[in-house]
Amino acid sequence: MTGYGTMGFAAGVLLALNGGVAMPALWGGLTSATFVSGPLQFLLVDWVKAGTAYLDVAVLVVCMNVRYSLYGLSLLDRYRVAPWPARLYMIGTITDETYALQVECPYPIGRDGTWYCLLLAIFDHAYWIVGVVAGALAGTALPFEAKGIDFAMTALFLVILTDQCRERQNRVPALIGAVSAVAACLVFGASKMFIPAMALIVATFLFTRRWLDVGSEGRADE
Repeated sequence: MTGYGTMGFAAGVLLALNGGVAMPALWGGLTSATFVSGPLQFLLVDWVKAGTAYLDVAVLVVCMNVRYSLYGLSLLDRYRVAPWPARLYMIGTITDETYALQVECPYPIGRDGTWYCLLLAIFDHAYWIVGVVAGALAGTALPFEAKGIDFAMTALFLVILTDQCRERQNRVPALIGAVSAVAACLVFGASKMFIPAMALIVATFLFTRRWLDVGSEGRADE
């Protein structure tokens, strides 16, 4: 609640101040309810303001959210036992933080585990919507300085990364992501690095998956 409420509030304020749309609270609520992706909520402001072409938006959305398909692969067994309505909702509301909590589900695969994952998804989704709407209302009614607000999501990811890197088995994947991002930035430039970086990260993980799995299992046994 703290993470999603705070980040959602920042996204709502940014939409109200820089989005250039009428009734930002309404649009903030609709967008946060229908496409569940924190980074996209922040990027939406720039896309609306700049009049970004729909095709460009579609390509960027696919590239940014392709990681969710990888998340989903590791949740197949847990989601498979859920009823269809619950399963579709959980698939549509996978986010980085929700996924991190669902993979640590304290219940075995079955009814209790399904309820745990479903309620996590519902609560996280609700926290984000409420945060965005509250931020949009505050941004409309109160004087805010927008500078630096768009860094809030980056800061959240850095906190998550720091927490994950406390576990030894997560440090190599984190290093792969960092090296891939730096390499893409050097080759393609900061403005065009995102898609090459994502492609390089996915390719490296697929190529090294067997070694990473073996290393993770070995460290878990220690």
